[in-house]
Amino acid sequence: MRDSLFQLPRTDSMSLQAQIREVLVSAILGGQLPPQDRIPSSRQMAKRLGVSRNTVVLAYQSLLDDGYIVSRERSGYYVNEKILQGRAEPPKKPSSARQNRPDWQERFRVRPARQRNISKPADWQSYPYPFVYGQVDQNLFPIAEWRECNRQALGKRWLDAWTSDFHDRDDPMLVEQIRTHILPRRGILADDDEILVTLGAQNALYLLASLLVTRQSVVAMEEPGYPDVRNIFRLRTDLVMTLPLDEG
Repeated sequence: MRDSLFQLPRTDSMSLQAQIREVLVSAILGGQLPPQDRIPSSRQMAKRLGVSRNTVVLAYQSLLDDGYIVSRERSGYYVNEKILQGRAEPPKKPSSARQNRPDWQERFRVRPARQRNISKPADWQSYPYPFVYGQVDQNLFPIAEWRECNRQALGKRWLDAWTSDFHDRDDPMLVEQIRTHILPRRGILADDDEILVTLGAQNALYLLASLLVTRQSVVAMEEPGYPDVRNIFRLRTDLVMTLPLDEG
């Protein structure tokens, strides 16, 4: 059995037990571990991965409980031959399907691949000075306070509050916190009906573009500026002008 199948991602977001389980499930469902193949013993797997045997035993027990593997007395663990039964196979496409399908490229109003987009290195957190916009410094994030807020908010007491469908207004408690705590710190005074909660900056910009911009509108933006501003407003008008920033 190839050792390359048993490489853990070593991510802090998952326990070692969960990582072992995920690697094996992916190998089973992907066909790298065929039905009735023998799985390394917990001792062998622990040695290969450099983890405790107890961690592997717990991962194997989870796989047993979910039916991915079976245990044979005095023989070891094997891939359950029934685990893939009943799984839907991808439909076979007729040879003419590719010829008859529409050419969506011709329908595009813009070419997303040609747009200037935000570039963020995948390993930005390892940079000595990661000047990346909108990211969280893990060393400064109040994780304990955040966890406590989540614990309180997800309690039964507040179930009605976060499961209600505010289809005609935003969450009144959230609006109040924004109005009384966040905006005043930025020198902004507003009433409740002047605050609109969106899914983020891009959603807010799209709403503004939809409401205010027509084909004849001229939109001016800073250069250098936020690339998504340019991309969103160009969906509405071709008349997007850039204004270079001065040294001040």
